[in-house]
Amino acid sequence: MGRPEDKYVKIPALVHASRIGYTYVSIHGKTPSVDYDGDTNIFYDSFRAALSRINGRDVDKEKTRYLVAQLRLKLGGDDLGRALFTCLQTGLEGYRLLDFDDPRNNTFEVVTELPCENGEDSFRPDITFLVNGMPLCFMEVKRQNNKDGIQAERDRMFRRFKNPVYRRFVNITQVMAFSNNQEYDDEDRHQLQGSFYASSAYGRLSFSHFREEDEAGMLSLVADRDEAAERSICKDNNLAAYYGSAEYESSALPDTPANRIITSLFSPERLLFILRYGICYVEKVDDDGIPHLQKHVMRYPQLFATMAVRRALDEGRRKGVIWHTQGSGKTALSFFLTRYLRDYYQERNQIARFFFIVDRLDLADQAALEFRSRGAVVNVVNSREEFGNALKGSGDDTDVVTDDRTPVITVVNIQKFDEGSKATSFDYDLNVQRVYFIDEAHRDYKNGGAFLTNLVTSDRDSVKLALTGTPLVDGRKGNATKQVFGDYIHKYFYNQSIADGYTLKLLREDVRTEFKLKMQQVMKELREIKKLVKLDEVFTHESYVHPLADYIVEDYLQSQIALNDETIGAMVVAYSAPQARAIYDYLAGLDPDIATELVVDEDDQKRVASRLILHDEGTKEYRREICDSFKKDDSPINILVVYNMLLTGFDAHRLKKLYLCRPIKAHNLLQALTRVNRPYKNMAFGYVVDFADITEEYDKTNRAYLAELTDELGDATSEYSSLFEDPKVVEADLARIKDILFEYTTDNVVEFQNEIGQIDDKAKLYELRNALARYKDLRNVAKMHGYEWLYDRFDVGKAQELLREVSNRIQMINNKEALALKDMSTGAVNVLLSQIEFTFRRIGTDELAIADEFQDKLRRTYGSFAGNIDNDDPEYVNLLDELRRKFEKLDIEEMTSADMMASMDELDDLRRRMEELNRRDAQLAKKYGGDVKFARTHKRAMRTPPPLTTSSTVLFSILDRVKDAADQTVLGNHNLLGNRSYFEQSVRRMLVQSCKTEGIKFTAPQVRGIADFIAGEYIDEGGKAA
Repeated sequence: MGRPEDKYVKIPALVHASRIGYTYVSIHGKTPSVDYDGDTNIFYDSFRAALSRINGRDVDKEKTRYLVAQLRLKLGGDDLGRALFTCLQTGLEGYRLLDFDDPRNNTFEVVTELPCENGEDSFRPDITFLVNGMPLCFMEVKRQNNKDGIQAERDRMFRRFKNPVYRRFVNITQVMAFSNNQEYDDEDRHQLQGSFYASSAYGRLSFSHFREEDEAGMLSLVADRDEAAERSICKDNNLAAYYGSAEYESSALPDTPANRIITSLFSPERLLFILRYGICYVEKVDDDGIPHLQKHVMRYPQLFATMAVRRALDEGRRKGVIWHTQGSGKTALSFFLTRYLRDYYQERNQIARFFFIVDRLDLADQAALEFRSRGAVVNVVNSREEFGNALKGSGDDTDVVTDDRTPVITVVNIQKFDEGSKATSFDYDLNVQRVYFIDEAHRDYKNGGAFLTNLVTSDRDSVKLALTGTPLVDGRKGNATKQVFGDYIHKYFYNQSIADGYTLKLLREDVRTEFKLKMQQVMKELREIKKLVKLDEVFTHESYVHPLADYIVEDYLQSQIALNDETIGAMVVAYSAPQARAIYDYLAGLDPDIATELVVDEDDQKRVASRLILHDEGTKEYRREICDSFKKDDSPINILVVYNMLLTGFDAHRLKKLYLCRPIKAHNLLQALTRVNRPYKNMAFGYVVDFADITEEYDKTNRAYLAELTDELGDATSEYSSLFEDPKVVEADLARIKDILFEYTTDNVVEFQNEIGQIDDKAKLYELRNALARYKDLRNVAKMHGYEWLYDRFDVGKAQELLREVSNRIQMINNKEALALKDMSTGAVNVLLSQIEFTFRRIGTDELAIADEFQDKLRRTYGSFAGNIDNDDPEYVNLLDELRRKFEKLDIEEMTSADMMASMDELDDLRRRMEELNRRDAQLAKKYGGDVKFARTHKRAMRTPPPLTTSSTVLFSILDRVKDAADQTVLGNHNLLGNRSYFEQSVRRMLVQSCKTEGIKFTAPQVRGIADFIAGEYIDEGGKAA
């Protein structure tokens, strides 16, 4: 019987691919080194035919093999396939590998279970998409509601891709898709269900959602169904019985989640667009001078923004606004757009020049770094004269065009525009189109203002694309972003970004009541006793600053415990520049003894390192060094103290706590809040500690944006939600946590250990673990929601300790289940093997290599058993019993290194015997076109006395005829499988006829036993029986 994911997702996906322009190719009978290159999986005939067609000249077999060998060499490096990607863009030794201009010249094929092999190691992607014979993309599928969701596939892929033996296959892969054929759960930040895509990596994959914006256009690409092609695909995958079933019909619809992402990503024209414009390499150098390379694929909002820009230009528009929320990748979008617009204007006989406009020097530096890391040639304008030369085209002409499709971008501060910065006509016939990307377009621009006037007059024919996450929407003074830069070209809001996992929700933490009362008394004394009248004087006085700073330090250290991470950073937004200096001076003066008084746990005695960022504090270079240092995960700086600086455009993923000590207005408030919304180490929230009571101003600003969207989209309520976690959700979660924790002794770890030690139900333990993890996120707001019991019952340190105990209990159960070998199905074993994580108590540090080798051998042995296709085979049963007897009473965590060495020899012996059985089974199945149903039938018939024949060759001839006849029968009428007795009679007749053809004598019991077994296999495969 086929795997559920094969029947319900993979086969329908293959059928769907055949409806959007792909030809299904069977790999049965295909031989490495003959039909395809086993080191790269490039198919020779398809590669040769496509190259001959694209290049307009015949490519003979010898040349084909030579070019494939050259690609094999390029794919052998540790460059994430960059050398191959360059060949896809520019060709190989004068031969174009892809035709980006005419998709019809390319060959699009799809195969299944194509082995990626290197020696004894191999894996088989569920679906591989071949473009001109090259395996550029693949897809892995899971059944709905599979255990551990799509994360299970991500973890498997991580283990594979970090293995150097798969280097060439990783390098040739451009885009991957993963689906368990379910809709997204936007409330689940762990990405357990849905359809995702990623580019290749040697480490962990970064999964991205894909939400199609042109659903009608995508559906129009799906051709009518071809019954003959569908039957052929089902038969080739030995699932003839599945064709025509109700489940098959539902799964083959074009709007299932798995089929939708296939259309969105892999439809020929869309895939060529992504391959040409949507992939880039990002290389950054660390402090030790070591380069780190990543491969990025366009996020879907960047893809659709690019297409929206194309439509706007086609309509004759010269300006517009791209409203993409903070953290969504606007600088990366600008890079992708330069590559696309370069070709767009080249087709119109124009040369495009690109200018990235910022209004701060630090943003110019940041943008230049991001562009250079993506391979762009960046010209940074440092003076008005340089900018004038850049506009006029004088100087080095490499800022106009390069030969290798490298983007060229001029980064310039808006202050460099002056009245003399105007474009002049060239003396020769050269049509230049300037494109200005205006970053942070919500600031410093207004109609009639000098900056905007100079920008417009620098080239009145330029294209101006304004980028902002918080557009100005108040148009009463004529400086609303839309009034200045034109209508919105594309929109992507923060609720979408949160759902996609690119940004986090925020959790507002009110200041504790006792602290509020204390500070009210301080302010009263300062005014009445010290006679301080001005708020500036009050807020900078040490009587106010010191308790404020103490509160911040204590809360910050508690947050490190709650989040179980000492690398998180914090930012204090002071009431004024003098207060910022006062806070910094106090923090800088803290020593360990003083800091100890501010924390709960004595183990947290440490100095809190802070830095001050003000416009007139230190040099620009000094401030830049501080910012660069703070962004690093291992930064020694804990807290940044600021007033106005760094509230926009400053991206530091580790920044997770924002302490607001002053009110901020309108879009500036949203800009400041989103400094802490970047994803970091699977954290649930960014945290805002509100000393300034921002609620009213935030609600006012949120209403303004909702009104703007309603004006654009109609009723936009469903399209736009709060940056902050819904208080009703928080309260419901706290109530649930209280109920779950109530039955446990949470104030005594030993008692707690005893209680959970009696629980074997992992679902209950998972519930408890999730409650404790969620409590850590919400503890600081528990009191303000009326859950004093939770707040006072145990602190975050105790919650962290209890969480470890629950995780340890779950791990112990996982280990026991794995060793019990109760379920040896492939899916069950893969899950168990991924969960095994032993803690060896009786070996030293120098023996850890032995422990690692032991665990690896254990996993490989279990994997060989899981790969068996005939669990009723007596040889398999005997081997499994032998494995069980070995490990069922063994306490692995108490093993010594000597025990492990002895066990490894036994594991190797069992694995070799199991792999030999699997090899023989695979060879037999291969005789039947990979149909394991008939491999099992063949073995059963040979071992059941008296055998129909003692000749395997004769039995194969008999059963192969039955297979063809049975496949054709169920392909013609799937409903036959619903009537078991009738179908059994039909198969008996087929078997009788085949025996007569072969001249073999038979008895009724022999025919009945074999035929009914075959019928049962088909019925199980079809998923229904009467």
